[in-house]
Amino acid sequence: MEKHAFSDAVWEWVQLDWNKDMERENELKPYTQNIQWLEHVQASDTNSLQMETTDENSLALWGSIIYVQEADKEEESHLFHFFVKENTLLTTALDFSLLSTTTKDEILAKMHNADNAVEGFMILLGEIISAFLHKMDQYEVRLNDLLWQVKKNNDTKLLNKIAENRHEILVWKNFLIPFVEVKTGVVEAFGEKYTDNIHYKRTNYRFDRCQNLVRAYEEEIRGLIDFEDVVSSFRGNEIMKTLTVITVLFTPVMALGALWGMNFDNMPELKWKFGYAGALILILISTLLVYWFLKAKGWTGDMLKSKRKQKYVD
Repeated sequence: MEKHAFSDAVWEWVQLDWNKDMERENELKPYTQNIQWLEHVQASDTNSLQMETTDENSLALWGSIIYVQEADKEEESHLFHFFVKENTLLTTALDFSLLSTTTKDEILAKMHNADNAVEGFMILLGEIISAFLHKMDQYEVRLNDLLWQVKKNNDTKLLNKIAENRHEILVWKNFLIPFVEVKTGVVEAFGEKYTDNIHYKRTNYRFDRCQNLVRAYEEEIRGLIDFEDVVSSFRGNEIMKTLTVITVLFTPVMALGALWGMNFDNMPELKWKFGYAGALILILISTLLVYWFLKAKGWTGDMLKSKRKQKYVD
């Protein structure tokens, strides 16, 4: 158990060791009073939020929240538990080394600017969200690379990358939902007097920034998917058109070949001296006539044009 007092000992932050302190119920009772927080901690393995609002003097907020989640590994998630009263902040299972943008000492230094435990809790949430924003910056770099890969190499592998990025955005949206709930729960449990505080406002701005970024990235991914659908549909149409044109062009060959492949006894052209050459000429002329007809109608499209420059659709 590690205790830190702030604002001339007006409030304190108690950091509990999950393996050692969870059995010291008698020492924790003065903090939690009649609230069964330890039972909640031992039973909770996912995001949750509860509060006590019966008596103005016993207002409290407690729960659990996933503060680190890897987008590509479901099992790589880390949960911490908290208990907040106006003069007390309890936390457990919180690993500061997982927060890439801050350290425990830096958080403690910022806690000295808080007048009560509720403000200190908002500072802690703000630092967690700040680490999440750093991940979003890294995601932005990958998304920018993906935007340019669409032009350079538009294939099935790229579609899989788009799907992976979309899944990552969905993970981030799911990650933020409990934080928004906790932020709203602070106001519900302790009243609106904390909403004008700089620490609440700063954390709230970070929440809003995260949500705005996630929405913007989601819109970009949606645009990429729509673009990929258009390209794939156009490419499919071009392939079907090409196959159809090739089939029509070879219709005279197939028709005349079928005709002269018959086994009738009376087929005089089979004995002509120049029958073979005449058949070749007839096939060539009929094929050219069919091609001219398709070209005149504009049905050949771009299938015979060369592509010298990199295009979105090859």
